[in-house]
Amino acid sequence: MKIISLGFVSALVLVAFSESARGSQAEDTTVGVTGHDPGPTPFISNFELTISELRALERIQFAITPKRGSVTRPVSATYTKDYLAGRGYIDSGAGKITLPVFGLYAGYTNTVLLTYFFADGSSKKASTSVATAPFNDTCDFNTPIVLKARTTSTALSYDFVLVGSNCGPNSPTVIDTDGAVRWVGTAGISNKSSEFFDNAVYQADGPRLLRMELDGVVTVAGDYSSRGVHGTHHNIDPGKYGLLMGVNTDSYTQSVIQEVAGTGEVLKVWNLTEIIRAEMLRGGDDPSTFINQHSQSWFHNNSAAYRGADDSLVVSSREHFVICIDYKTGGIKWILGDTRKAWYQYPSLRKYALELTPGGIAPNGQHTVSIGKDGTLLLMDNGVGSVSHIPRGPMRQYAAPRKYKLDLQARIATEVWNFTNDESVHSPFCSSVYEDAPENYLVDYAPGAPGRARILGLSASGEKVFEYAYPTRKCEDAYRSLPVHWENLTFPPTDVRLGNLSARALVKTNDDVTITGFIISGSEPKTVVLRALGPSLQVKGQPVPGRLMDPRLELHNSSDRVLQSNDDYKAGPNAAAISEAGLAPGDDREAAILAKLPPGAYTAVLGGAENTTGIALAEVFDLTPNSSRLGNLSARAFTSSGGDALIGGLILQGSNFKRILFRALGPELETRGVANAVQDPSLEIYGADGVKFASNDNWREEYNASEIERTGISPTHESESAILVSLGAGNYTVIVRGKDGAEGVASVEAYRLD
Repeated sequence: MKIISLGFVSALVLVAFSESARGSQAEDTTVGVTGHDPGPTPFISNFELTISELRALERIQFAITPKRGSVTRPVSATYTKDYLAGRGYIDSGAGKITLPVFGLYAGYTNTVLLTYFFADGSSKKASTSVATAPFNDTCDFNTPIVLKARTTSTALSYDFVLVGSNCGPNSPTVIDTDGAVRWVGTAGISNKSSEFFDNAVYQADGPRLLRMELDGVVTVAGDYSSRGVHGTHHNIDPGKYGLLMGVNTDSYTQSVIQEVAGTGEVLKVWNLTEIIRAEMLRGGDDPSTFINQHSQSWFHNNSAAYRGADDSLVVSSREHFVICIDYKTGGIKWILGDTRKAWYQYPSLRKYALELTPGGIAPNGQHTVSIGKDGTLLLMDNGVGSVSHIPRGPMRQYAAPRKYKLDLQARIATEVWNFTNDESVHSPFCSSVYEDAPENYLVDYAPGAPGRARILGLSASGEKVFEYAYPTRKCEDAYRSLPVHWENLTFPPTDVRLGNLSARALVKTNDDVTITGFIISGSEPKTVVLRALGPSLQVKGQPVPGRLMDPRLELHNSSDRVLQSNDDYKAGPNAAAISEAGLAPGDDREAAILAKLPPGAYTAVLGGAENTTGIALAEVFDLTPNSSRLGNLSARAFTSSGGDALIGGLILQGSNFKRILFRALGPELETRGVANAVQDPSLEIYGADGVKFASNDNWREEYNASEIERTGISPTHESESAILVSLGAGNYTVIVRGKDGAEGVASVEAYRLD
């Protein structure tokens, strides 16, 4: 790709401040945007700011307004003051700040909203306009062939796509789902092997691993030439602790995988040639008739994925199969592949084969293996037989994403989803499929020449939300596409944390009131707001029948001492602060408490004034995203069928995905003195789009029950439910019911695991 007109682009900088809190640091501090300097590409600009009181500032957020008519979310990032200072972007003596803004539209006058956050919790906003230079894209990503323009649906879970490519020196490319280019690589190299990790783009460069900051700065994370590494041949994938790189070495071609930290340090290495050779020798087979370690076509590893359910590594061999090995020992666990290929003739390998249930199609020449949130195996089945082994297996004239449910105890794989696209797309090499939120897919067909790549998005309803095509000379021109989330980045990146919990339930009296619990871990105090809503509850604009008309709220510490109580929120001492935080209840009869609490365990008890009953909503909000965090959240309430079920809402905040353990307890509550606990609670989890992506009745039946048990906080009764899943930022709904409509008291809990 070429960049043209990278000289200074003059722009009118318009700043309009919104109203700030009275008598606050936001009101007393003057912040001005004095100009901007173009970055290394038109998609990056460095805003120059002046500030009257730098000590008062905590962080700055930018958000780029989408073009008119777009339903994509804004590219947005928040920088802490310490991060900017550490990157050399703050001149304390002069009161000046350089703010890197990335994801701008090229050749366009962008509107950027800036939000300044201060130490006292106040904030204010500024709107700024900046014009950017055009961008000459030699890879044609800037001029897609629109097969289907982005629909107006907002159900798609992602808005941005990182396309790995070999077609020009500005790889990779980030596009939005409108088809607009929003960022390109700044390392000046052409290499398809890239990954978004730790809020940076990592790219292979021969034996080196480069880290590209989103502001365009490039550093060398690692150089592996001293380890005999020549280069990375296919994917860079997320691993257990860092990045999985398929590397070529002095002695082995396309069969060695190394996991490296974001800093470049090598954490672990697996040699699939030697793993398979050793297994064949143990089984009495002659590996020399199967293995040629110097040939790329003997194994041809093209991707790998970490599977947390059983601490394993799933590896794609385009030549043969998908193979799973133990993360620690490297021992083979299972193999999924077409049994008409050469590998199946060897008893030492055949014994690891999973049986495919009737109607399923085995992967053949596949790419981009990944693990779904429910433990399923997802891949792009290219339909191509072996290159250098006989028998080669079948040849299909179309590529199709496929998903398999794995029953490893029964040694069975079941194909549970596919997208054949009417068997219309021939894409024998490269290509990809990834699942973002449950059942939200991104598909990349990269057929090579002559032809054109096709990138499309599928929502959970099965709707094709967009589809774009690009002329290609080789399959590496649009090698693979990854969904990335640039709508709420934080610098430095933060792990997902429990932001707030809500629980809607039928509030009764005595033990059947609603009790929410939370634990503050760390060393700093945390400010929280607790709310109890009833009169204002609505569903689809209509009041909820049977709602609690006068909720009352109490905050207890771990000794069960009442720290605060409230009936009508305006009668409380912190009503003004609650309103300034934007959390004032919608009805004066509803209750709210604001408290600054030291680390410890707390409960909030929601009941009805004068022992009244009805449906109510209890909420816990974290107002201070500091080093202390909410370690777990829970809600205990009466649950029944229909609208009287215990419904929990959870908001996760942060950048890096983390494992979250959900539990639904019933019998265990009896040991805590609850007499009418539900005996067999079931658990369901829904995404923000309302699609159920996980459910469980008895936790030991969960596919990753052993992983749940290893946490040390698995339920104590087998009839109770648990779901352990890796989640990113977003809104989630958890529903707890008694099996077969049974009524009783249940508890729903969420734990963020390290």
